Amino acid sequence: MIEAKIPLLTRAGFSALALGLLLLSPLAADKARAESFCVPGPEDRPETALQGGLLVSERDVPGGFQGQWCGMRSVGHHPLPASDTGVNRGSFGDVQLIGHCAYASMRDPSNLNLASTGTAVLDVRVPANPIWLRTLRTPAMQRAYSALEIQKGIMIGAFKDFGPGGNNWFDIYDVSHGCLEPDQPKLLATTTTSSGNHDGWLAPDTNTYYGVPFGGQTILVNPNRIDLHVLDTSDKANPKRLLDWNRRQLPPEVYERLKGTSNFHDVSTNDAGTRVYLALYGGLNAIGGPNNTGSQCANGLLILDSSDVAMRVTNPQLRYISFMSWCDPKNDPVYHYFDKDFDDGSSAAAHATEYVIHENGKEYIVSTDESSAGLDGEWNIVCRQHTFGRLIDIADETHPRVVSTFKPDVGKPDNCARMVAEQINGGMIHYIGFDDRYKMRLVFYAGANYGIRVVDFRDPNHPKEIAYYKAPNAPTTLPGNNDFTRPDPRYDTANCMIYTGWNQGGFRILELTDPEYNGCMRRDASGGGWLAAGGKNKIHFEFHAGRDNAGLGSLDGKFKLDDRAAGASIALDQVTRLGSVRDQCGSILPSANAVQFEGAGTFNGANASFRVCVQDNGEGSKAQADRIHVACTAGCTYSAGGEIDGGNIQVRQR
Repeated sequence: MIEAKIPLLTRAGFSALALGLLLLSPLAADKARAESFCVPGPEDRPETALQGGLLVSERDVPGGFQGQWCGMRSVGHHPLPASDTGVNRGSFGDVQLIGHCAYASMRDPSNLNLASTGTAVLDVRVPANPIWLRTLRTPAMQRAYSALEIQKGIMIGAFKDFGPGGNNWFDIYDVSHGCLEPDQPKLLATTTTSSGNHDGWLAPDTNTYYGVPFGGQTILVNPNRIDLHVLDTSDKANPKRLLDWNRRQLPPEVYERLKGTSNFHDVSTNDAGTRVYLALYGGLNAIGGPNNTGSQCANGLLILDSSDVAMRVTNPQLRYISFMSWCDPKNDPVYHYFDKDFDDGSSAAAHATEYVIHENGKEYIVSTDESSAGLDGEWNIVCRQHTFGRLIDIADETHPRVVSTFKPDVGKPDNCARMVAEQINGGMIHYIGFDDRYKMRLVFYAGANYGIRVVDFRDPNHPKEIAYYKAPNAPTTLPGNNDFTRPDPRYDTANCMIYTGWNQGGFRILELTDPEYNGCMRRDASGGGWLAAGGKNKIHFEFHAGRDNAGLGSLDGKFKLDDRAAGASIALDQVTRLGSVRDQCGSILPSANAVQFEGAGTFNGANASFRVCVQDNGEGSKAQADRIHVACTAGCTYSAGGEIDGGNIQVRQR
């Protein structure tokens, strides 16, 4: 954990400093740390090869790869065991979060008839111990994959169909009342869509669903293939088909360029639903030739005007605004964006296009790539196709502009010789999530084969990686393979935690360990009063806990408790952790007005350690009572908690 702010260094300056420090370390003799802006803390297990890389010798060890991380921790884990075997069910799809409930779908389950096949419903009130409550097995939820979305208390799932003639199921649920009761969430409707749903998007007002099929006949073979289909979901009990669209409706010169690709991949809209952003899954594949017939650089971002759909105009149309590719030929007079790392004419397929508003107030698209080389990740294959993440300025939507490109070192062509020589496995930028879609600073990349990578885009022109987490391989991960994270990571601003999953390893909850990036670690709390202990007995307590330097510095705090009835006296004088509530703390749950801190001290004069959780429920006669919970974690067995009876607790965000 970084306890104090470190002056900002250039990448070259940081690398020189890191190398200098490393040469003084006993580790320097046999290993070199990865180049990254993440400064490893005392509990980190950093990468030893290139940024994003994993040595074959580290992966292929007895017991399997044990994980690597920097600036992040695993808070909670549920392996999601299959009901027939008891081992990890695998096939992780997507994850969605609302309140204290998480939903985890599947991509391509091997057996749709198993009771564990479907969308897992998880109770995450205690992040350190997520509980699998039940499995949604309505038709679409059995294989919803990435077409799992939640907006404003409505969740949709769309069945991932693999070919013609299948049932493209679509489910709508009300998830506004939580998941703890047996009849929640509540199914509102089941219908079908006009084509497959590899990916999908529910507009923010919940009234429109966009679905993207994957594979199938190309448009050159089947001019009537569906590239995008749209449902009217304004009547949640009775969704209706609104329109089907394909690229033949584009201007002729644009269609000529895009006709050779097989399909689109991802879709999102702006908040008003008046713009659609599509990732075109095309381009030349350097692994043995084209992955699509037709045009070079026919991959990238397509922007369509969807105002007709948003306003429910009769016979709505999607109208062309612009298309851009990031592998355009150098000096091309029309398509002028050029990336030197694609100057061999190859390009990975555009994978994701997510609309965000930066904390600077400007609109952007965050994009990712996909390639078979990155999905494989092996040292002798991964360099055949490079994959990156981009921040695209859409202020002038007729001429989108790539502002910056995030390129982990294992994705850079200049490092390919080293990767082969040292047998360094790589991966690719793949799925994405954000700290706040409408005030974005951090992007969470779920990088196939190189874990969750956290990138700071505070300066849109100069992204920097500040943390990463690569989970240990699951027991079901085959020898010679690396488990990989797949879904869009979801961030909960109330408890500053990231919810994601690994293909074989199941569901994970992560947190950042630097208070500069984890706002919950900048909270401070103080207070005192009495806790009713039954009858006339009262427990007296007083405390303060926080960090100096405006929440970015060293931990400081004390906690005292006197329980005369129980003969207990607690004096905590060394705070060792402070952040959001993550462990079992009685009735105190993770929320923006709660803090958990831990530390060491004495219990009746003997050494002991403690966990304290406090909740500030506001001021005034109409406010609910504040709460406190204290538990001894070593050296004693004492615990107490509940509503305070006199006094006050304050939790402040810094």
